Amino acid sequence: MPAESADGAAKTFTCEVEVRWADLDMLGHVNNVKYLEYAMEARVKFYKSLFFDEKLGAGENDRRRAVVLRTTDIDYIRPILAESGPLAVGVAITHIGNSSYGIRHTLRDVGGTVCAVVNAVMVGFDLETQQARQLFDIERQRLSEYLITVG
Repeated sequence: MPAESADGAAKTFTCEVEVRWADLDMLGHVNNVKYLEYAMEARVKFYKSLFFDEKLGAGENDRRRAVVLRTTDIDYIRPILAESGPLAVGVAITHIGNSSYGIRHTLRDVGGTVCAVVNAVMVGFDLETQQARQLFDIERQRLSEYLITVG
């Protein structure tokens, strides 16, 4: 669900992600690789909210807007436990380039405490040529609504 930021400059997309029993290690913590899965789940929901509507159509148009993950980094701030969920994952855009953009996922526990921040760089990708592509104007326009200032 998109929400206006406090200063009105950008929106943040926030969705709920469940902590699953299978995500836990033998110490009762969520395994570190699951943080990337939580970010991916939120990112997919974010993309659906931005790009999968009747104005844009479906089918080949969606395939032309393919993106691939180039890099990620995770700042593990505090452990996620079984009772930490459901998590609220906030998604925002950190920069928009010619063929790529940065996306930040902020994972908060049920009490609102930040547990981790996952940063990723996504690259527009042409499925036919198997190469990077320029971002489309509609991508830039819709992503820019979620562009935050990173300081």
